[in-house]
Amino acid sequence: MSNLKRPRVSLAVLPFAIRHRALALSLAALATACGAGDAAESPVKGASQSLSSLPATCQDVKAANPQTPDGFATLYVGGDVAMPWTAWCQNMAGTPSEYLALARTGSDTNFAQYTAGGYSSGTTARTTYTRLRIDPTTLRVNTADQAFSTSVGAVNHGSTRVTAMPYGVAMMCSNTGLAPANLDLRGTPFAVAPGQFSVGGSSARGSAVYSASNQVVSLSGGGSCGWEAPTGSFNPFNQSGAQLQLQYRAANRPATCQDIKAANPQAVDGEYTLHVDQDPLKPWSAWCQNMAGTPSEYLLLVQTGTSNYSQYTAGGNSPGTDVRTTYTRLRLDPVTLRVNTADQTFSTSTGALQHGGDEPVTSMPYAAAMGCSKWGVGNVDLRGTPFAVAAGQFMIGGLSTGGSSHAYGAGNQVVGLSAYGGCGWVAPLNSFNPFNQNGMPLLLVYSGVL
Repeated sequence: MSNLKRPRVSLAVLPFAIRHRALALSLAALATACGAGDAAESPVKGASQSLSSLPATCQDVKAANPQTPDGFATLYVGGDVAMPWTAWCQNMAGTPSEYLALARTGSDTNFAQYTAGGYSSGTTARTTYTRLRIDPTTLRVNTADQAFSTSVGAVNHGSTRVTAMPYGVAMMCSNTGLAPANLDLRGTPFAVAPGQFSVGGSSARGSAVYSASNQVVSLSGGGSCGWEAPTGSFNPFNQSGAQLQLQYRAANRPATCQDIKAANPQAVDGEYTLHVDQDPLKPWSAWCQNMAGTPSEYLLLVQTGTSNYSQYTAGGNSPGTDVRTTYTRLRLDPVTLRVNTADQTFSTSTGALQHGGDEPVTSMPYAAAMGCSKWGVGNVDLRGTPFAVAAGQFMIGGLSTGGSSHAYGAGNQVVGLSAYGGCGWVAPLNSFNPFNQNGMPLLLVYSGVL
């Protein structure tokens, strides 16, 4: 997609609100030209979808055109042009309801199952879904709605006949095995929110394994009787189903510089907007380096000059001049959000000293302060970026390190470092003699605060 190529004026260097508006306008243009949503069917004709009034619900579609029949329509989460999805609007002649059309269908995908055996005689009950009833405001799935599903088999659960299963349930009444189930939202702009499943029942066993960026969840559950199902479930069979929380995630939002290169092999080194885990609500400004080879990501620091430096203060056992390295960009793993503090590609160093009188030191890794009888100082300042330093990331080390300290501030976006000893330091966990390119990873978290 050509829109991923570095623009003449990069969106990444604009204020967040302006970048978001620019992204919204570009998506609006794309939707106008190509249509929106993942399903192959066309949106309902006659629905008003102007930028001034984007429909968030099927009721909005009906309000724009009361004669709209049941069918597919493009809706927008919260009315946001950047968050389109394809919905099936049901019962438009009465009170409309919304269904998410599943792209992955068939006997072995998007199914729930109660495996017969043990305390439950009969034949295995399996319900396969093609559309899910979804609340377009909360993005919660009503797993008990089976309007667009097919069921086979029947199990006797005590005196209750089980002929259908709610979405996202794996159940069995035998300690000799586990029942399977599958959720697969690939081909839609949604993913399953983390931590949605738990075991329940008697002697319950099971698991929920997320994959494909949380768009696929493989379930297994059993016991006597036991299940793996959305949290809050109890005897989840027939039409007894709990709510399942989804999250919006847009297709083709780059999470890495490699994603940008894959979409546009001619993309050059420069500033781009990436999204943590492809989440549209987690954008950040990255500098993509070495796009002609193996790309790497750097976080652009806003606070530069007198901030974002590491210093080894000369004196005592380490004669010479203070070594200070100041950073303008940080090498950041876009998946783990760990900073490679040893990467000094975008830094400037001054001074030189002899560690212990014999080991030359000419630079310092990021987020370190060191001194040998005099105070070493350092500063981490992520203000102006959407990241903060994870809690508990620093350690005190070295010889005679009394007086070393580190202090978090500004919502953990700022960390002040100071250390002395003979020699002593404050640096990321597991550091040892943190000077030159000897730096340990520093974990960040996405805070969304700029």
